[in-house]
Amino acid sequence: MNNPTGNPALEATAIKTAAIKTTLDQESQAFLHLLEDQERVKSNRITGVKTILIVLSARGMVYDVPALKRKAQFAYPGSEVFFQNTSGSAIGRVAPDHIDLLVDFTGPGQRQGWFYSKKLRKQARLAVGRNAGFFRKGDYDRIFDEKKEVARVPHDLLDKERFVQKEVLALAGIPLAQMGEPMADQGKTIGLGFQKRH
Repeated sequence: MNNPTGNPALEATAIKTAAIKTTLDQESQAFLHLLEDQERVKSNRITGVKTILIVLSARGMVYDVPALKRKAQFAYPGSEVFFQNTSGSAIGRVAPDHIDLLVDFTGPGQRQGWFYSKKLRKQARLAVGRNAGFFRKGDYDRIFDEKKEVARVPHDLLDKERFVQKEVLALAGIPLAQMGEPMADQGKTIGLGFQKRH
């Protein structure tokens, strides 16, 4: 029998370790991808954001307005979040003339005024969106180009919107999974309150 180490127990342990590695590899890979995504989103965070305008996609929204608002406020605590549809009508409160962050989900083929993206760009300190229309790629600061990423983008319409909107949010520093900074430990104060009662 071919035994390169000369130690049968060590050889058996190496075989068991290799078997464990292959069963954990998929889980480990998925976890590593999640960590990479989290770091990528954190690196895209913008400082000093107090106002956010989100232009919703006409093709379909993966998240409803309250969920998007919570995610944006979780990423940028204390910020005010405003919404518009692709034609420029406000959904809820009207956004101020100047905003810190624009997140534009308007996709290719969605009807919009010719210079609406330029108007949005002038309104925002930093603009993030999709490569749609004639001007966004040159005007916006961060663009997700679904044409260049065609191999990664799903073909199903809803899956495509989910994927693209997740990527646009990541470029804006807004995570889909909650990844805020850890809160201060309140264990001592909770314990003190419990001791007083007993």
